[in-house]
Amino acid sequence: MTDLVRTVSLDDLANVLQLKGFRAQPAEWPGGREALLSAAGGVTFNIVTGNGSPGAYGDFTFFAGFRLEGLALAEICAKWNMERRFARAHGRDGMLNLEMDVLLGSGVGPDYVAAMTDVWNQLLNELLITLRAEAAKTGAGA
Repeated sequence: MTDLVRTVSLDDLANVLQLKGFRAQPAEWPGGREALLSAAGGVTFNIVTGNGSPGAYGDFTFFAGFRLEGLALAEICAKWNMERRFARAHGRDGMLNLEMDVLLGSGVGPDYVAAMTDVWNQLLNELLITLRAEAAKTGAGA
């Protein structure tokens, strides 16, 4: 039986991103949590560590923020959250934030983090398509 992964380090996360073809740069995050800065399709995103200690985190969050002007933020978030799984959208003060938590605590297979990175990339692309479609309907820039 394969050993289960229950924690990851920032280096582990950076290695997965790089194997998937993404850049991985250490970043500062409010509250002193360790984070990585990356991008997909020209959109910057972060991976923010969660519970645990340096070198042994039991969870982490993918995060991307978008400034929206001229779009119905509350409606976009509500529709996204009704139609999609895994990542949640929320907005405030003209910012739409997309977040996806990844939990490892009970143990996951060695390829799980890479698979969740693929899910994040797909959801980020779907959000961009959604925002472009909304902008086209309203004539606003996304």
